Amino acid sequence: MIYLGLITLVSSAAYAPNLQGQPAVLRHRCHPRLSAPVAESVAWTDLTEDAKRLTDASIARTIANVAEEGVLITKLASFEDAFPTTAQFCVEKSGSVLTTVPSKEAATNLAESKRVSFYAKAPAGGAAANSVLSLFGTVEALNVDEDVSDADLMDISKATGESMEVLAAKPWVRLTPERVHIFDAVRSVESWIAVSEYTEAEANPLAPAARTLLNKLNSQHAPALKRFASVFAGVPAEDVSLAEIVSVDQMGFDLRLQLGPSAPPSTIRGGFKMPPANAEEGTSLFMKLFQEAYERENGFMK
Repeated sequence: MIYLGLITLVSSAAYAPNLQGQPAVLRHRCHPRLSAPVAESVAWTDLTEDAKRLTDASIARTIANVAEEGVLITKLASFEDAFPTTAQFCVEKSGSVLTTVPSKEAATNLAESKRVSFYAKAPAGGAAANSVLSLFGTVEALNVDEDVSDADLMDISKATGESMEVLAAKPWVRLTPERVHIFDAVRSVESWIAVSEYTEAEANPLAPAARTLLNKLNSQHAPALKRFASVFAGVPAEDVSLAEIVSVDQMGFDLRLQLGPSAPPSTIRGGFKMPPANAEEGTSLFMKLFQEAYERENGFMK
């Protein structure tokens, strides 16, 4: 399903030149503009006017870290067709992927050609939700005892229910990417990323806490979030049909806002002055924002 969805999302767009010799950058934006801009006259205590966001390379590393399963695509032996198989994987510090060879057919294909594609999708409701990472390159065979740590085997064992012994008995390969592509589902943007940038990038440090934080904000604090969205966007509260935080990282958050039941939702970005380091700090920061929105709405603060 991952690879089919990715094919559907790719569309024609202009390619910009890349001076580093890496694949050019593709930008395809399909999200509508917000009907009303963010209220520029409001200076928020904990928000910055310069709302920065993670680089595409950092988003790619985030997807790699949070995805629970990947798809390894080998070239079907003696044919031109691609052979996709779900695979368990872990990620090295460099961003290279260590993955099991998921089937006898995949092993047969790899014996003929080491060229592969690998896709991973971030789970819904968390960091980089529903975003897709695609890696392309050549794999090399691994010695599990030397190249795969017990910690990685344990993590995959917990995720799959397979014992560490069973996982260690499987053949493993390392994919060192030669091309990197992402589809960022939060912004509806896709990009080719320079391998050097991908290798050096850091994942979103709030990713492990993102699912808990987003669920708490959007469910337990829905009325306060709607009030904040109204004040933040500078629109009447009765015009806000939908307000939800769809992503959060150390630099800021993305707020999905719908003005009226028939209007298309739009996503706007807010930046943090002081980056939260964990879910507790993130919750505390948003509670301050909700309190400030209440005070502004009631005239206690300008």
